[in-house]
Amino acid sequence: MADALASGKTPDGSGQREDAFVRSTFRLAEWANKNIRAVLVGAAGIAMVIVGIVYYTNFQASVRDQATGDLALLRLGAVNPETLIPDLEVYVQRFDGVSAADEGRLLLARTYLDNGQAVEAARVASEVSEPVDQPVGLAARTLLGAAQEATGDAEAALATYVALGEAARFAFQRREARAAAGRILASLGRMEEAATIYAAIAEEAASEDPVEAGVYRLRLGEVKGELDASSG
Repeated sequence: MADALASGKTPDGSGQREDAFVRSTFRLAEWANKNIRAVLVGAAGIAMVIVGIVYYTNFQASVRDQATGDLALLRLGAVNPETLIPDLEVYVQRFDGVSAADEGRLLLARTYLDNGQAVEAARVASEVSEPVDQPVGLAARTLLGAAQEATGDAEAALATYVALGEAARFAFQRREARAAAGRILASLGRMEEAATIYAAIAEEAASEDPVEAGVYRLRLGEVKGELDASSG
């Protein structure tokens, strides 16, 4: 140990490690010197990618803000369907892919339905992409069922309500959809199926909302009365 210190050598080999580090640094500097063009191009490319990401993020945010603002203006001016409908058609095409566009489609479908254009209402409502467990998605599927009923396509409406009765987020929403399905079944003369649905949702609602359960029991009584009348 003493001899090593006297001769200026480090006993733990740290001097060798320092020499290796220095040699590596010089080699890296020499490589960068020889390949300076490639280094600069690579750095510029990375910078461009970062700038592009930031720009795209800011652009998307500005589009969302504009879509929200434009829709608010359309809602405020929702007085005359003859002018609102074409404005909304342009809006949903312009902002297609933005979440606010689905809200625009919902408003457009509602306006079509209120204006007696059930076929167009069903078309637009079916184009809403928001999932059924979200408010706009739920409202769009419910409106789709109503539009299908208005066109006289009871079977399509029935399928829509049955699907909604399985996929809606909350239990009361599923019951409302199943009750709509029961109503359509009754209108089609399928009273036993309707009675089965009303009995099931009345029993389910009893533990959550006695008033709601009472409404379904009342409807069940009406359906049973029609069944008894037809069998008598």
